Amino acid sequence: MNDIDKYLINYRKSSDKIWFEKIYYHYLLKIYNFFYFKTMDEQISEDLTSEVFLKIYKNLQDKEFNSKSFNVWIYKIASNQLIDYFRKTKTDRERTFLTDWNEQDNIQDSSLLENDFFIKNSMLMKKELGFENHKLVEAMCKLTTLQKNIVILIFVMDFDYKTIANILGKSQSTIRGILFRAINILKSEIKNV
Repeated sequence: MNDIDKYLINYRKSSDKIWFEKIYYHYLLKIYNFFYFKTMDEQISEDLTSEVFLKIYKNLQDKEFNSKSFNVWIYKIASNQLIDYFRKTKTDRERTFLTDWNEQDNIQDSSLLENDFFIKNSMLMKKELGFENHKLVEAMCKLTTLQKNIVILIFVMDFDYKTIANILGKSQSTIRGILFRAINILKSEIKNV
């Protein structure tokens, strides 16, 4: 049994806030980075992260999870929170996320990411997400939104294929295929940069 499973079981049994606090601290940076990667704004990321944990706190006692199903649930809440934020604010970034999770693999972005988003924000990404390789940042601009999301979920968020498949509503083999093509594009682009 891993730590999250233990925290979830103990919280469900006791409703003791100490167990929720442990869940909170385990996921805090991951959820913050999820928002920061999409908004590139510290304050917005902090606000959205807080809202996600409020929703989790209000609903967690009524749910039965293991660590994997909880992982999927928390990221679906975060995804919906981000969609709601973009709908409410009507920013230019709205298009970036609203089609991210379900776009077809062969469709290229027409969003901020196409406009050197990674390059313009590379210093922020280095600070917040640990991205240091400028060539990799430039190469990421060549990927579709879906490919970028999968690369980030695998290599930054450290998710397994099953979790990503559940979050994105796709099969594990589809996720593997998309990642394989994305890695080949990245390798090719890094050699050419």
